Amino acid sequence: MISLGFITIEEQQEMEYCTEIAKRAGRYGIAVYRFTPLDIDPLTEKVHGRAFDEKRQAWTKSTFDIPSFLYDRCFYRSDIRSKKCKPIMQWLKRRPDLVFLGYGFPGKWDVYEKMIEHPLLSPYVPKTARLQSSADILRMIRREQAVICKPENGAGGRGIYVIQKAERKLHICDASGQTTALVGQKSELEQWISTLLQQHSYLIQPFLPLQTKENEPFDVRFLFQKDGTGKWIERCRAVRVGHPGMFIANVRAGADVRDFSGWIRSFPSSQRILIIDGIETIIRALPSYMDEQFGPLFELGLDIGITKEGGVWIIDVNSKPGRKIVAALHPDKKDDVYEAPLQYCLFLANEVNIL
Repeated sequence: MISLGFITIEEQQEMEYCTEIAKRAGRYGIAVYRFTPLDIDPLTEKVHGRAFDEKRQAWTKSTFDIPSFLYDRCFYRSDIRSKKCKPIMQWLKRRPDLVFLGYGFPGKWDVYEKMIEHPLLSPYVPKTARLQSSADILRMIRREQAVICKPENGAGGRGIYVIQKAERKLHICDASGQTTALVGQKSELEQWISTLLQQHSYLIQPFLPLQTKENEPFDVRFLFQKDGTGKWIERCRAVRVGHPGMFIANVRAGADVRDFSGWIRSFPSSQRILIIDGIETIIRALPSYMDEQFGPLFELGLDIGITKEGGVWIIDVNSKPGRKIVAALHPDKKDDVYEAPLQYCLFLANEVNIL
């Protein structure tokens, strides 16, 4: 029987998702286990985690070998647990006897550098720079109305700041729109940046005006997964609309999820044609290109921003996306999402002749 391990940083993370996958695994001849990197005994290389009992339809404590196929759903922060887990995951990904469904991205800067090399994708990528000193922000803010700072390895909108110039001062706001600092001197900006970079490396971009008429932030989220033949499939697209005054439209932060087809009709037909053309250009090129550069990958989340003038921009590409837009808009497709990791695992097993 094929063994598939579902790995998370916290023991209870994504329990519902993992359980729904495990409930369907028996019909594919796959045994599912769940564990954290810290559950691996460094001496014996045995895992003290949980196995899914198909008869009882429940998780049971178990000791087992590291599964041959691994599904990485680890999200790293700056806490001690994450710092301990990350090198263990890097060790697992170097092992030739283990196969990951997806190997993930090294960081947002690496993704940016590859996207600007692609002739079809580069026109849709905002100018991006690494944040190293106050000069980087001051240089960009002279040309732009505002600058957005993003952690290079961030996810879920955490750690994002927007810097706006007003009345000869820089207003630094968090993702919720709350002012966290007011900077009037270059030395003050240097101090703020120094403190910021102690936790994470950061990227800066022009802050794009991606708001509705009601001052609500919004973006378009796409979820892609590979199917049982290794082909990329678009599972869902949705418009995420945040609360007025906020800077991000993240479902975890309370954003509303709306149907794309109804929303796009609100644009004039001439703009609508250009927007759809830009979106289709991106989604035709991006998944396979990311796979070539960083793969193999299993799933992708793509966030696209659209300005009121109809400009189309790639806001973020995520190799470990959530699935809330499917549950919100297309609950009938949830089975497809739960079975995709199992189908792709079988595809990989055939590729490496494990079956």
